Formats: sequence, structure tokens, C-alpha cells
Amino acid sequence: MIVAALLSGVTAVAFGLLYQVSGWTLVVGGIVGAVSWAFATLLGHLPGAGFLGDFVGALIVGGLSEIAAYVRHEPVLVFVVPAIIAFVPGDLVYQSMVAFLKSQFEAGLQSGLSALFSAGAISLGLALATAVIRPLIRRSRI
Repeated sequence: MIVAALLSGVTAVAFGLLYQVSGWTLVVGGIVGAVSWAFATLLGHLPGAGFLGDFVGALIVGGLSEIAAYVRHEPVLVFVVPAIIAFVPGDLVYQSMVAFLKSQFEAGLQSGLSALFSAGAISLGLALATAVIRPLIRRSRI
């Protein structure tokens, strides 16, 4: 799990470089990616967790990114986009397409719906983090 979290941090840094993020902002984005992936992996291994890992991971990405953006005086998206890339359910979408091309419609539908629910959990986690953390940060400035 530690290796997977570190690799997720490296992935966040690589995508940060792709989007021309530099300096400490890049390091913070990598840390956000690694920490959120570690928590998501832990929760994903719980029995009956379903998409809880995706939701909580995105919630952590959103919350830490809001805090980092406030501290570093950077836009939130500079931290969110590289860190959330590791959560994108691209493998499930690929499996769905392959199953449909092989005329395995039930398996394709199952993979496609899993990808859709995973993306929904990620979206909900990011939105909830923004809706809760941003007002708290604004209130603390006053």
C-alpha cells in the first residue's frame, strides 16, 4: 500500500509537470495525491466498501487542495487536477468497451456502470469538500 501511495504521488507530480506546475506547488500536489490514495486504498479494502474509497479519496483531495490553495495562494485546480488523475476509472471504461466489442453485453454494462458510479463518487467527494472547506476557510479569514 505504501508503494501504491508513493506511485500515486509520483503520478500527481508527473501530471503537474504536464500542466506546467512548478516548485513547491508541485511537491504539495504530489503529497495530496499520495495521502488521498493511501486513505482511498485503506477504505477500499473494507468489506462492503463499494465506492467509499473513491468518495473519501476525492473528499481528501478536495479538502487538502482547498487548504493548500489558501496557504500557497494558488488556484485550487493546480492541486486538484494532478491529484485526482489517479482516481479516474479509465480501466473500467476500457474493460466496458472491450466487453461490448466482444458482444459480452452484460459484462460491458457492469463495467460501464461501475465506471459511472465511481466517477459519481469522485465528483460528489470533490463537490462536498469544496462546499464544506471553502466556507470554513473564508470564515476563518474574517
